[in-house]
Amino acid sequence: MSTGVVLKTGGLLRRSIPGQVLGSPSVLARGKKQQAAKAKTAKREVMKEYVRQMELKQVTEEAAMRAARHGEPMDPEMLNPARKRAPVEVSPEEQERRYLLVKEYSRYHMERHKRELGLLQGVMAARRRALLELRKISLPLYGQALELSQDLFPFSHSGPTTTPPIPGYIPPDLDE
Repeated sequence: MSTGVVLKTGGLLRRSIPGQVLGSPSVLARGKKQQAAKAKTAKREVMKEYVRQMELKQVTEEAAMRAARHGEPMDPEMLNPARKRAPVEVSPEEQERRYLLVKEYSRYHMERHKRELGLLQGVMAARRRALLELRKISLPLYGQALELSQDLFPFSHSGPTTTPPIPGYIPPDLDE
């Protein structure tokens, strides 16, 4: 049995640790730290519950608004949080099959990505070689080949083309 002495501080009972002086700052500080930590944890739990309830309320309100927008009758039972599906139990064999399927799918996509990169690098290398040959043959043609063609991508834009001047605005002098 402990030989510690019980002391009352601020309405709370505290047990002193044997070998320490009653009322020493380290004993009281340790108790206050633990109490503060418990209070922080409790406050955090209350906030988590509050956030969860607010998210549930928001989801419910959004579902009601969607139903109202589409003119559907709103059944309050459909929004009951107790109407959740039970989690499906998946056998270990099915888990293994799914895991292997995901790995196979990942391998397939990686191979496809490598193939596409190889094709793109081949096209870029052929373009570079063709430009070098064109440069040897004719510099004017090489210059025209490097120019961007405005007809390559059809683009039409309508809207303001200039901004009206702002009264009193002094533009910065960029020549300095």
